[in-house]
Amino acid sequence: MTQSIPAQLKATPDRASRHQRLLDLVEAEDAANGEVGCGRDLGKGLSGYFSTRGVVLDDEQLKSLLREHLGHILMEPDFDSIATQIQRRLESLVVQSLDSSLSSASLLDSTNVTEHIPTAELRELFQSQIADFCSEDTLEQLIQWSHQIIHKAVLQPRHTWSKPIWVLRGETQIYIVQETGIEAAIAKVKTQHPQETGRLEVITVGGILAPDQVISLATNLL
Repeated sequence: MTQSIPAQLKATPDRASRHQRLLDLVEAEDAANGEVGCGRDLGKGLSGYFSTRGVVLDDEQLKSLLREHLGHILMEPDFDSIATQIQRRLESLVVQSLDSSLSSASLLDSTNVTEHIPTAELRELFQSQIADFCSEDTLEQLIQWSHQIIHKAVLQPRHTWSKPIWVLRGETQIYIVQETGIEAAIAKVKTQHPQETGRLEVITVGGILAPDQVISLATNLL
């Protein structure tokens, strides 16, 4: 009497293949988001990226330091953006330290970057949280990158960015409106063009438009 091999053993996927597929998916997602890797083949570095995901900064401590020094210039969206960028730079630096074949983006000339937060305070904050995970060289690079990220935010705070343009299609008209979000854009169209009572479809978004203007075009002109 013969004994057949259990079906589940036949269906067992190749573990290495699954792992590689996961790496490919994450690399593609990172490239789409402009994050670590940016579409490049990181090889062993990407595996290191997974193992360093636990190396994180305390956002609240960092944002508290930013508020203390820059609360009169920047707002919460700026602090959120700075904290996110610094965390991503930390992850990138750690990956690069694990894979010497990766080259980091060049730093700007430090003489062109204003240190809005004293280096000593940044170093103290970072050392208290990530000193056990990073080399001294990595820590110094993170401090330099942080100065650049903060300086760029001060030069162009997020709350001063132009509102995006929304192109909306009605039944007979095309509307071009500048607003912070789709709900606000639709509300502005409905206010300035009360005759438009139907459903508005988003065609695209982006660009620059004069403030508080809605441009209406007949669809038969397009």
